[in-house]
Amino acid sequence: MITDTTYKVGIYLRLSREDERLGESGSISTQRDLLLNYIRDNNLLFVKEYIDDGVSGTTFDRAGFNQMIKDCEGKKINMIITKDTSRLGRDHIEFGYYVERYFPEHNIRYVAVNDGVDTFKRDNSANDMLVFKSAFNDMYVKDISNKLRSSLYTKKRNGLFVGAYAPYGYKKNEEDKHKLEIDEETAHVVRRIFDMFINGDSLSKICDTLTNERIPTPSMQKNMKLGQNNVHYGVWATRTVNDILKNPTYIGNLTQCRQRKVNYKSKKRVRNNENDWIVSVGAVDSIIDKTTFELAQEMFKSNKNRGKGDGITDKLLLRGLIYCKECKHTIGFRAHTQQTKKYGLVTRIYGNCNYWAKRKKQNVCTPHSIKYQTVETIVLDNMREMAKKYLDEKAFENILKKSDKLKKKKDSIKGEIFRLENIIENANKKIDICYNDKLEGNITLDMYKRTYNNLTLEINEFKSKKQEYEKVLYNLENSHEINDNYYLDKIKEFLKMKNPSRALISTLIDRIEIDEDKNIDIYYKFKLI
Repeated sequence: MITDTTYKVGIYLRLSREDERLGESGSISTQRDLLLNYIRDNNLLFVKEYIDDGVSGTTFDRAGFNQMIKDCEGKKINMIITKDTSRLGRDHIEFGYYVERYFPEHNIRYVAVNDGVDTFKRDNSANDMLVFKSAFNDMYVKDISNKLRSSLYTKKRNGLFVGAYAPYGYKKNEEDKHKLEIDEETAHVVRRIFDMFINGDSLSKICDTLTNERIPTPSMQKNMKLGQNNVHYGVWATRTVNDILKNPTYIGNLTQCRQRKVNYKSKKRVRNNENDWIVSVGAVDSIIDKTTFELAQEMFKSNKNRGKGDGITDKLLLRGLIYCKECKHTIGFRAHTQQTKKYGLVTRIYGNCNYWAKRKKQNVCTPHSIKYQTVETIVLDNMREMAKKYLDEKAFENILKKSDKLKKKKDSIKGEIFRLENIIENANKKIDICYNDKLEGNITLDMYKRTYNNLTLEINEFKSKKQEYEKVLYNLENSHEINDNYYLDKIKEFLKMKNPSRALISTLIDRIEIDEDKNIDIYYKFKLI
């Protein structure tokens, strides 16, 4: 006869993939046999079993567990049995909530057989150790997480791909999953995205074009189920296009660690700073040439802080290149359409200092009011004049003469930078190896600290030297001498075109500054001697 005091038992069985991989003795069938024997030996009433197979213990949002809690609230069961406390869960905060609060409040008896835990036995010493057992289970997961992360980090540093999905435009090599090869089915979309962007199309326009042409998004192409029931499924997002345009992997430099999990308990991912990316130069075949990629990055910089366009100003040839001479903030342009007696409907584009417009009351700057067409006319005329001077045969001959010595000097510095990068990379690899040895107990903590500190001092020293060389190289590359024919080709292209593209303008002009008196200074990326 079943009464209110009868224990109606639900057994809970859980095994995660990590447990299986690490050889933990706890298969579902083994757990079931153990718990059924316990029920038989104690003459308990077996009602139902709940299973979560292949689910991590760090989360309590599990199908089997949730059904068990639902049955507790429906009074179908009033006793829960697990093999040990880790089967219930490894997050000590959530574990503590259920065992110390939820179960007592709902009069649920909890037993962990192998740990000797029985919450209805007040004199049970194992119950007093629950808090420590829970913390140990949590620490176990953290330790495993650290070891796995360290192992993956080492592989990434060695130029091996370890992601679940290959970057859009690539696919995993069938013989070696750690190597990537170009997937021509999607690589042409990547090339098209770069072409559209450097030719002046906005991220939104690129997304609209790809969506309207029903080109599968990266998640669709990978057969990911994420968002399938969402109305936006199949719609290209500006964030996706932005990530593609900024990913150095497409020029052959495999880039990993662009995102990271908040911690080992959370599935939430956040974006890493570029300094924390792991970039392996030349680790994969390139889809985009370096010149195109660098131009796209330059155009991102010129687009920054230019504000939301109105459709007309989005298409301006000099968009994002014009700055205030006094405060160095961008000049923002806005279109004004009005009816005139002589010409009918007329659209004029005027510019003002964005910093002044945002803080007029603080008098931080002045308007710098100017017509856009005035600026464009002056700039294009000046560009043609400068371009013709640059192409002067004698001037170009002098450039080439000086360029030869400069090239040798720059090549020497680049070689030294490369040597220092290799030294730093090798030192970091030694730290990774040392850390793994510490985790596996091959060396003591003191040995690890001593080795780590020595290597860190060495890395900082060589990083400092590398930065000095990079400064010298930067100054040389921005000096008056030109070391190749890149700008020569671009200038010839500019002079041939009646209406140059924004991408071409961006390759030749660094920035344009306008002062309050409407004087215009143009800073070119190429320079005369």
